[in-house]
Amino acid sequence: MSESDPVIPISSDNIKSASKVGFIPNGYNLLSRIILHKGSFTLANQGVVSATNFLTGVAIGRFCTKDQFGLYMLGFTIVLFVADLQTSLISTPYMIYSPRLKENDLRIYNGSSLLHQVVFSILLILALAAWGGYLFSGFGPPGLAPILLSLSAVIGFIMMREFIRRFCFANLAMRTSLIFDSFISVLQLSGLFLLAHLGFLSANLAILIIGCACGFGSAAWLLLFRSSFAMRIGQSLIDFKANWRFAKWVFASGILWAVSMNLYPWFLTLFHGTASAGEWGACLGVLGLINVPLMGIQNFIGPKISYVYANNGESGLRSFAFKTSMLVGIIMSALCYVLYLFGDPLMVFLYGAKYTGNGSVIFVLALSLVAASLAFAFSRGLFALERADIDFKVNFIPLIILFTFGIWFVRYHGPLGAAYGLLLANLAAAAVRFFSFTVLTRTPVAGASG
Repeated sequence: MSESDPVIPISSDNIKSASKVGFIPNGYNLLSRIILHKGSFTLANQGVVSATNFLTGVAIGRFCTKDQFGLYMLGFTIVLFVADLQTSLISTPYMIYSPRLKENDLRIYNGSSLLHQVVFSILLILALAAWGGYLFSGFGPPGLAPILLSLSAVIGFIMMREFIRRFCFANLAMRTSLIFDSFISVLQLSGLFLLAHLGFLSANLAILIIGCACGFGSAAWLLLFRSSFAMRIGQSLIDFKANWRFAKWVFASGILWAVSMNLYPWFLTLFHGTASAGEWGACLGVLGLINVPLMGIQNFIGPKISYVYANNGESGLRSFAFKTSMLVGIIMSALCYVLYLFGDPLMVFLYGAKYTGNGSVIFVLALSLVAASLAFAFSRGLFALERADIDFKVNFIPLIILFTFGIWFVRYHGPLGAAYGLLLANLAAAAVRFFSFTVLTRTPVAGASG
């Protein structure tokens, strides 16, 4: 990384050492100032990524049929699913453990994480290619097989882009991430709108354009910052075993959460066809307008929680989690009210009159997003406490709701039923996460025995 955006994270030892030799009067105040400065880049970065995803959906929704948009949404849920798994298996352990390493040890751990990412991508490519080949035999929704084969061709690039973003976040290299994502966004949107202008845009070609843009951006980044990685195959195996001891619960939790959140458009397709999944995608697209500040805040909070816990212990973590959750809740509630007032007109303006009448779906989805946002700090707090096993158990709640109330809601109420299923799942999971985190970080009464 550049001198202004170092790859070596700011550890408590480094800050304390600088304080002792007189460079800074208060190490922890410096840490807070640095993180707040990086936070502005985080919000800008998330604005770029969310705007790109939003405009991509608008282009496909407006210039393609509902069925094509539905097929794109099915492919997009696969990307979201594997991205959650990748984050759980690779990026989250990196975020937890990298602040404890310095210099060459960190470079070797970086190299191990990159090797893990490559192996993960290869397995994804093989799985998607096999699935797509199977569907060509006549199974599944019409048109899904080409989507899966296109994904298999570019999923490695898409996941490498996500790995690099998380790598930058974990190392507080927010400016680097902003430049990286901006470059990819320009390539992606240019390709999509060129195809739309020429009349060739489809779900299949959109996925290929997205993957190629991610591939070019990732290749450029890896070339520029190759000195940040030291490859040691033997050490990568050791690091994977160490990561797995922690990540097995995060990974299992990620599977449960991703399944319970991303299966709704598949059930919509099963009961009501791909056009219904297209309506669902358009509703989520409008919801993306309030997702920019939320994702930016979460990308800022996630790495910071590890530093807060490392520097201030459980009491500091508890205080930070409660204050952060309250602030996020206030912001998201205000944005949710805006969508209550203008959700349906926004849908028609962005995607066309064929998507009218979905204002209620947008509002219920916004409420669901508020519930999920309230629980984020407590979930990451459990990770920092290395109690991801609890988060894993909590994620059974949305899965149970999906296969009980959720399926019934979807079958008889379509997209609105799916939105109610998500709301119920997020409310229940948020309540249990809050209770679990509160119990774990409860300050013992002075003088109490045991």
